[in-house]
Amino acid sequence: MTTEQPATEQPTEITVCYRHPDAETGLRCARCERPICARCARRTPVGYICPECERRQEDKFYTGGGSDYLIAVLIALPLSLITAALFIFLIGGLGWFSWLIAFFAAPFAAGLIAEAVRWGVRKRRSRYLAHVTAACLIVAVAPFVLFLLLTIVLTGGGLLGLVVPGILLFTGVGTIMARLR
Repeated sequence: MTTEQPATEQPTEITVCYRHPDAETGLRCARCERPICARCARRTPVGYICPECERRQEDKFYTGGGSDYLIAVLIALPLSLITAALFIFLIGGLGWFSWLIAFFAAPFAAGLIAEAVRWGVRKRRSRYLAHVTAACLIVAVAPFVLFLLLTIVLTGGGLLGLVVPGILLFTGVGTIMARLR
């Protein structure tokens, strides 16, 4: 007659996420072995990694420097100002048909701005290059929107004149972010 030995339970150590001390976890980063919670875990083909290890891995792909941001501003801001002026004064004056034109022309114009910036920085990648370029477009459109708002207030016109710059901003920023990521 054999008697089975009761299984001895191993005491489990309660670990907490190194970034969120209030979150208990059983996960560890596959690279640095630090405990991480589900909010911090980034899934990779070889397991979960922490945000810091993910950032270190991404940094290998960014070859640009600080001067690339200045180059991006010097290229994107003037091109964005010209684009905004064309959209507000030329395309915006075509009536309701301008909305359709703006819907197709805005991604094209923003793509040209993004490609000009990419050419200017010689195809180097930087972490925030898309953000800087998109900010240039926003800054360039802002004075024209303020001008339109002032015109609307003084003449008592409708807000439909703001549709074209809105289309430029929403589709343009999306295009820039997609092209320069």
